[in-house]
Amino acid sequence: MAAKKRISSDTLLRVGLGACALLVVVALVSMRLLKTEPPPPSPPPPQVTEKLVTGVPRYTETYYRGVLDEDTRRLGLQATTPAELAAPLVYALELESERRMKPQRDTVETPHLRLTTSVLKEWASTSSGQRYRYEHLVLSITNHTDKPLAYRVDTTVDHPEKCGSKGAIAHNALAIGPGETLSRTECLWHPGAWLAVKRVEVMELPKLSFHYVSRLVPTQVLLDERTSAGHESPKSKPCPFVPWREIQSSAQSGSASWADVIDFYARHNCDEYSFYRGYRRWKQAAKLPARSPEAAAAAAP
Repeated sequence: MAAKKRISSDTLLRVGLGACALLVVVALVSMRLLKTEPPPPSPPPPQVTEKLVTGVPRYTETYYRGVLDEDTRRLGLQATTPAELAAPLVYALELESERRMKPQRDTVETPHLRLTTSVLKEWASTSSGQRYRYEHLVLSITNHTDKPLAYRVDTTVDHPEKCGSKGAIAHNALAIGPGETLSRTECLWHPGAWLAVKRVEVMELPKLSFHYVSRLVPTQVLLDERTSAGHESPKSKPCPFVPWREIQSSAQSGSASWADVIDFYARHNCDEYSFYRGYRRWKQAAKLPARSPEAAAAAAP
């Protein structure tokens, strides 16, 4: 019995010594792993300078020409070159003294446009959203030339505060095609109502420019919400972004005008380029695309 007990004790001793040896080996391996050098850190990302952001490639002639080619294909137009869009655009201030018009069958003629009044029943709406048909004072605008035009016909009515519930006729409030007539509502009609034309401006446009200008949101480019309601852009979606605060502040300070803004967007796709303070209507050909001083500096070598 004593021998069996001694054998058992020896066995236990060997097992214990083996376990201790195993623990020592594991500890040594773990220490070597912990002492292994960590992998080198990832290199820092390249610094993106203002030059890369604003200067290249949008403001290169190659990129600009590519935009023109894509736009003319999409719209089914003949190819347009940068030189064609860089030429000065004919602009005319055709009326700047107020002309009062009777509400029916009265006409004002300018070198590019014919303006005619009428009274038509259109849908109107109350403040609660109820719709009803009511007589509206309507102005029809005819382009009696063979060229597409950007146009601005500023008007006033005897009681503009009563026009909030008027309806709208779908029309292009920014540009008009050759020989085209479009109509817009001016206000709800009432006995004794009148309409006065305060100012008429036009700019002759190339065919591609007609589509570029039509994409603008009228109220973002100095047009009146009352008269531009119902604007629809043919074939293209509205511009996703126009710096309207910049445009309005520039106009209020006298440093930019409707003609300046239209001249810029007649030459530039608004998906790629934005009007900037300091741009003026071109009176002689220049390099396209136009660049603000900041963009020009960023693109300089």
